[in-house]
Amino acid sequence: MVHIERSRRFASEHEILTSLLQQLGQDVLRPPRDVLKLRSELRNRLANGQDEDEPELLLVLDGLDECIDWPHDGRISTLRELGKHVRCAVSISGGESEAHAWRERLGWNGVDAHFVEIAPVSPAAAESRGVPSGADASAHLALGSAPVASMLAFAEPSWVRPVSAEALAYALVDLRRLRDRLGEEVERCRSLTPNLAAALVRCAAAQGAAATLGDAEPWASPDADLVTPRLDADAACALSLLALAAEVSPSPRAGILEKAFEIADRTGARWSSPSALIAVAEAAEGERRIRVARAALEAARRSDGEDAPRELVAVAGLLPEEEAQEVAAEAIARAGGAPAALVPGPGLSAASAVALERASRSLPAPQRIRVLVRLLAGLPAEARTRAVQEIERNWAPWCFENEAEAEAVTPYLTEPLLERALEEVPVWPVHALGARLVSLGREDEARALVLRWAGSSAGYQADALLRLGERLPPGRRPEKEVKALLEELDPEKRCNLIKEHPSASVAILGAEAALRIADDVGEPSGSYVRIVALARLARALPEPMRAEAAQRAVLAFEAGGADADALGDLCEAAPWMSPADAAWLLSTCLFDASGSPSLAGVFQGWASVAQLAGVLRRAGGEEAVLAAADEVTFAGRWLHSLAVSYRNEWI
Repeated sequence: MVHIERSRRFASEHEILTSLLQQLGQDVLRPPRDVLKLRSELRNRLANGQDEDEPELLLVLDGLDECIDWPHDGRISTLRELGKHVRCAVSISGGESEAHAWRERLGWNGVDAHFVEIAPVSPAAAESRGVPSGADASAHLALGSAPVASMLAFAEPSWVRPVSAEALAYALVDLRRLRDRLGEEVERCRSLTPNLAAALVRCAAAQGAAATLGDAEPWASPDADLVTPRLDADAACALSLLALAAEVSPSPRAGILEKAFEIADRTGARWSSPSALIAVAEAAEGERRIRVARAALEAARRSDGEDAPRELVAVAGLLPEEEAQEVAAEAIARAGGAPAALVPGPGLSAASAVALERASRSLPAPQRIRVLVRLLAGLPAEARTRAVQEIERNWAPWCFENEAEAEAVTPYLTEPLLERALEEVPVWPVHALGARLVSLGREDEARALVLRWAGSSAGYQADALLRLGERLPPGRRPEKEVKALLEELDPEKRCNLIKEHPSASVAILGAEAALRIADDVGEPSGSYVRIVALARLARALPEPMRAEAAQRAVLAFEAGGADADALGDLCEAAPWMSPADAAWLLSTCLFDASGSPSLAGVFQGWASVAQLAGVLRRAGGEEAVLAAADEVTFAGRWLHSLAVSYRNEWI
């Protein structure tokens, strides 16, 4: 039996789900996963039921009504579907009407409810359990369906005051009720008005601030550190403003960018994140760009993180040419010349690539060519030609240490170098070599190569042909072969191939077939694969079909319990969502799906304003984005206001 005790007031859904998973023998990682991920894992575990040789499972959730944030929507209830040999009993305080309301919240229809009368406590005991004045205000307003505007006071610094753990717990109850009320209003409006957008961001910021204050415990000591989280929040606010600026037209964009620049000008020199300063510098121009880049340089020099060499390389591309090569040389020294530490992946600017190419000329030839191959995509055409010639001169068997380096140089291989690379398969990436063969008109060799190394597995062969087939001319694509191989796979594996190769699937199988395969996966095991496949297809399908794929992706996300792991891909499909779907997604996920429950996490990171900026634009248009940007600017002052207020208490 898994039993959650009525051990203390204000248990959260996150704590309850974590406790259940741990008691069921699941490994719950640290730091804690987001609540949407926990819901998905527990829902799958319970829906799968118990095997015949396992004992029946009884879950007892005693006092579930004490949970401050159990969802009201029964469609996303973790306990909605119980598998074979799994039963659940829930106890709450109240009468038949409360029982009926909780049946709906749990997603249960036709279940039994029993009323057990308990003798009232003594007046003295009742008095000892009293709550502070005003603690039930949010409940009265929520039950009365009060306008959102009348509940926004719960998201003000004057209400969320860090005087004790209990006070924060009460504030979180109020904020959860406000958040639920906002969700109801979003569902009613089926879009996002500017006022609703601002209210959602304000409420999420208050929730994040309360979480940060709960970690800092300023009531325990006047020396509690609120400076570090405030600086982290400033950096996150600036990054979220950059993301919001990208979603509006040029005229208002300048205003939002200026707000980000003002935050960086005010506190950026003390930020611990070089990458945040780099992003701000990339968005700036002229002297401001150089000034912020130099602040990023100092932050990278202070950093002892493994990303410091890469950050120094990025900074080099933002500085004047006479400084850039010196900073790139510093990056090389910091990395010990290791190419992977200097350029871990694509996306390097041309200026950074040029600076690093020049600074790396003193490296020994083996290291030098490994750096060069990672720079090829970013170098200007003439510099790239010279780099390829240098690689050819210094080529040696097995000179690249990993697939990423070999794959980076493959598109630029001359025919003599290509022949030498073909001798080093499978160290060289077969699919990249196949693509290069196709570009040189050697299609039959390319097909033979990828199939030879794919082996006899239908899944590997289908994967190989999808990778190669998109590069072939329309009449030469292996449509029949791929379809035959897919018939040998189960629905989830077929869907996974669509997920990994959305554009190739549309090009080879056709749009209708690709969409059908992506949507043909059973629940709950295939939920994540299906959501991501549909979301990625929304970008690959012909324009008239993109909205349908996006809608199916959102429906799959909702049906699968809002699996937070799929959120990143789902956000990429935002341009083709309906405003109603986008508004629901924003209301459901902002902060609640975050793996970093903090004020900074509201604005930057998973399920943050920055990640959901495109969803926000789709839900409410440019006006909603501008309203959210105003709230971001205000929210960055949360910890400062609270810290000043609390210091006055100590004085």
